[in-house]
Amino acid sequence: MKKTNKLNDYDTFVEKFKPKRTTDDCYTPPAVYEAIKGWAMKEFNIAPDRPIVRPFYPGGDFEHYNYPQGCVVIDNPPFSILAKIKRFYLERGIHFFLFAPSLTLFSSRVEELTHILTNSIITYENGAKVNTAFVTNLPSPNVFMTAPDLAQLIKEADAQRPKAELPALDFPANVITSARLNKIASLVSFEVPRTEARFVRTIGTARKGLYGGGLLISSARAAQAAQAAKTAQAAKTAQAAKTAKYELTPEEQAIVADLDKQRGILS
Repeated sequence: MKKTNKLNDYDTFVEKFKPKRTTDDCYTPPAVYEAIKGWAMKEFNIAPDRPIVRPFYPGGDFEHYNYPQGCVVIDNPPFSILAKIKRFYLERGIHFFLFAPSLTLFSSRVEELTHILTNSIITYENGAKVNTAFVTNLPSPNVFMTAPDLAQLIKEADAQRPKAELPALDFPANVITSARLNKIASLVSFEVPRTEARFVRTIGTARKGLYGGGLLISSARAAQAAQAAKTAQAAKTAQAAKTAKYELTPEEQAIVADLDKQRGILS
């Protein structure tokens, strides 16, 4: 018995030193990467014999990577240090085409780079689904551009990944789970007293397990839950319809006027 405890203690000790995957560990599926690389090479006229490098691999060190002369970095970097990575390459004159999180795409070194948006949700090797865009310092007059053709390529490549076939779950209205409640929790008030609920781990003759457990509630409360779901959906739709309207300040209007002037000069 003591020997088993020692083994467990040792396993726990070793586990502490194993590298932990974070949100930066979004390794790109090969088919998706190849589709993106092919598009980038065509769009930015990258010669077929030009070295393409991927310094961002597990345990890799992009700052001490041996970059071949004239290479292009086409890779998916750790998003948390993307600003540092861009600065490193810009200072050394290394061309790059990098994956980037779409929502924070314009957070650093914006005007000197080209930003490509596709509204693509990429499913990475660790299962993370990330709305991914791209940023590059390859020669281009554009500060940003949308790329529907790249979006289609990514969609087709991502569809090649084997998908787990999950059965559709249609629980009776009397079954309440956290997942069901989360759909209304921020929009509608709904409560059930203890006298009208019983905890269950499985339901049905097949004893279908409920992830995290669930509750059986009375028919009257089930009807209220159904109504709450409809109310929540209506509230969600109403929220989506609301848009905040902002006016440009005089200073911002002056910037736009200057941009218009520059366009007139270049036209």
